[in-house]
Amino acid sequence: MEGCPVHIHRVTDGTAVENPKPAGAVGRCPVNHGAANGAQTNGETTPKNPDEIQVIDIDVDSISVTPSLKEYKKLRNVMAMITRFYRDGSLKKHENFKAMEEEIAKLEYDRKMCEEQISALDEKPYWKIHPKTKEYRKNLQDELEALDKQRENFLKKKQEFFDLYEWSKSIVEVCEWLELNMDDYCKNHMTDLPANMFKDLKPVPELTDEQKKVYRKGLAEITYNLDESQDFFQASIDGRLTKYHNIEKQMIEAQLRVIQKYPEDNARRQHVEAELQKDLEYVSSHMEETPEGRKRREKMLKNHQEFFKVLKYHKDKLGALGLDIEERKYDPKFDHFNDLE
Repeated sequence: MEGCPVHIHRVTDGTAVENPKPAGAVGRCPVNHGAANGAQTNGETTPKNPDEIQVIDIDVDSISVTPSLKEYKKLRNVMAMITRFYRDGSLKKHENFKAMEEEIAKLEYDRKMCEEQISALDEKPYWKIHPKTKEYRKNLQDELEALDKQRENFLKKKQEFFDLYEWSKSIVEVCEWLELNMDDYCKNHMTDLPANMFKDLKPVPELTDEQKKVYRKGLAEITYNLDESQDFFQASIDGRLTKYHNIEKQMIEAQLRVIQKYPEDNARRQHVEAELQKDLEYVSSHMEETPEGRKRREKMLKNHQEFFKVLKYHKDKLGALGLDIEERKYDPKFDHFNDLE
């Protein structure tokens, strides 16, 4: 687990396939990369109804190394939420991988059809001198080249989704280990435990030095993920995200003004204008502010803040997985919001 193979903002990692175009059509990736208004973030899905979001009520900063029973139960509940959060995201990543496999299969089918059409042009020797043969062959060859190019892009995307899915499974393993480690720690250090509270406790798997190193990196990825999530939700509340979307909207509108100078019956204008209108509709819809949407984002911000604190509690107070040997470095070019200040 050398780290998330695709930057956490770009993976949307609770994404789903949404009305993919036919495999032979040159267009967008068939995987939807998530709503930019916070309905999905960092690849993890969140409930659309604000009433479905359970607000965490815990003051992690005030909890000592040895928590009380009440504090332990709250910590344990939050940690279970974190594990479920990443487990659900992992399932979505696998869905993206399988969806891309299906799109590649469709494309291969179209490619086979195109190749057979080209072969059919050689069925009769005298067809070669017919003027239409050259036209048909060129059109089919152009289509085949386009399909090959799209296939290459899809294969790269498939590998990207597979790597991301494998990474996400490792992250879930880290969360599950942290849960067991917390139970084991509290069992051995808390004094106000009810009888038989941990009678069904699973043993904490012993980790090798190499496994600890891998899990430490996983924990670093999760905490970084949640740190960025907090910035995302904070940006959606304080107006930075709206500013980001507004810039995108302006760019789309500028392109539309150029396109609309050309005749309406122009084939390229028709295609490009339709795509840009879809983009404009998408970004405009996510600029709309509603009390319900703001309430949901405020809840998610608070929860992500507490998720972050609970993971820091594992590391800083419980000493889970030991100390980091090397500093984790991230590429600042992905900090989208910094350019908008």
